Amino acid sequence: MRNFTLIILLTSLCYSSFAQPDLAKDLIKRYEIKNGFKAVVDITIDVPGIIAPQKTIEVYSQKGKAPKIKGEGLILLPKKGFVEQFSDLLTIPVHWILLENKGNFQVYKLVSLDPKSDWVTADLKIYTKDLRIDEINLTTRESGVFQINHFYGKGKYPVRTEISFVTDKFSLPLKFLGKSDNSAPKTTDGKVKGKITLVFTKFEVF
Repeated sequence: MRNFTLIILLTSLCYSSFAQPDLAKDLIKRYEIKNGFKAVVDITIDVPGIIAPQKTIEVYSQKGKAPKIKGEGLILLPKKGFVEQFSDLLTIPVHWILLENKGNFQVYKLVSLDPKSDWVTADLKIYTKDLRIDEINLTTRESGVFQINHFYGKGKYPVRTEISFVTDKFSLPLKFLGKSDNSAPKTTDGKVKGKITLVFTKFEVF
């Protein structure tokens, strides 16, 4: 009887650790993009081995379609950090584990249960007073580790995002678009530490 009671207690503790918290639904609602979005984005790339002047691009993204990008010259886009990342994290099956509850902040670890997702775990630092995600520490399957910091204005979405990463030189988290100009990827050795900054203006969700 004593062993049976212990099993029930351990089971309930595990369930409560992994159960989706109440704030998850509010976060999903906050960051929901029903049809798509458009924005002007200033991109600054600081990655060893890559010469890339600052770029300003226009992004028009519709669900289920490849985004349309307008900009001059070679455009380097980060594979992480755009607003779609919130849906990628919040709408797939995950385990939620509370790591810290301090003041106006809570930190949760999300463990992906989707074998097709490109990430394994994500630590979210949530500002509970405004129910927003300020930081994401993301461990991916193939592209290393990302630290993503979001900064907000008056709206629901970030006005600036800083993406720091450590990855293998063959797995740089960048997409190359357009014709060559003064931007040029160069060979590097070993691990690469980099930072990408995105500044969003004229942001509109539709």
